[in-house]
Amino acid sequence: MLNIISRSIVSKNNRGPRKVVINLIQGLKKLGYPFVINAALEATDTIWIHDDPTALEEAMKLPSQVAIIAGPNIYTLPSEIPDTIDTSRIIWIHPAPWTQAFWNTFGTDTISSTVWPAGIDTIQFTPNTTTKKELILVYNKQRANTDTETVCAALDACNEEYEVIIYGKYQEAEYKNLLEKTKAIIWIGRSESQGIALLEALAMDVPALVWDVKSFGQWTGGGHERFTKKQLAFTPVTTTPYFDNRCGMSFTNKTELESILPKFLETLPSFTPRKYILENLSLTKQANAFINIYKEHFNQGDTSLKNSTLSTKKMWRNNALFFYLLTTCKDAIRRIIS
Repeated sequence: MLNIISRSIVSKNNRGPRKVVINLIQGLKKLGYPFVINAALEATDTIWIHDDPTALEEAMKLPSQVAIIAGPNIYTLPSEIPDTIDTSRIIWIHPAPWTQAFWNTFGTDTISSTVWPAGIDTIQFTPNTTTKKELILVYNKQRANTDTETVCAALDACNEEYEVIIYGKYQEAEYKNLLEKTKAIIWIGRSESQGIALLEALAMDVPALVWDVKSFGQWTGGGHERFTKKQLAFTPVTTTPYFDNRCGMSFTNKTELESILPKFLETLPSFTPRKYILENLSLTKQANAFINIYKEHFNQGDTSLKNSTLSTKKMWRNNALFFYLLTTCKDAIRRIIS
């Protein structure tokens, strides 16, 4: 049985890291694989440490036969891994090939890793066929305001109705309600390890015109100081690691917008983004891919993975009331700030 160690799942804030866990859980349920959330580390021989560096350090004390998958939300850089972690015991998860390449480029040790994107909830994010769709949604994720102004000016020139939404400044219900009225989305984004919010729009059959990036450091706001010049200049990266010509179009240079926007609008009926999501990123497909990591890298079989017996009823500290209250306070502060 899988023991999922996650701090994000305790939160009520549906940010990307939490959705990685929630969506996997939904897929595991559909496939019939049992799991426990934040049980004591010694409770099972199969552990996924999603986003908890303390748990990862403590897991090094477990017997060598314990199978450990780590990430993708523990460390941003391989240099952040402390020396106390025996990386040879772990399979690291990267949501996209470019993030795996980033770690391989800037890590000093060889780390065993695999690419695994989370599934997308195509039940919650399903097309609304009863609402007339006339709106174009403009989404800015950590890009310059002038980029948004450029897109809005281009839409004005095409006499298109639009609304602007800013990353971190909305609630999920608001985003979903807007998508139900949206015939297309123009995404002005930064590099994405997966980009779940955009994939949810695609799941609702909303085609996307993506203003893509050229390098890792192409975003506005804080955080650049964490990275070296070489890391910020790293390429190739993308805003859309999961995207093809069924989903929409993309461009990287501002000068391309004037010509690509009319073409995108003219061909809207030809796009089928939901089919892409159903084919490539369904909850069951990605849950099965996750289970296969244990089978392929740790020689685990269904007998052990479906064994629901726990070695102990103790829980990891993320299940404590104190941690729940602390997380609730942090969520409230984020809402106030945003």
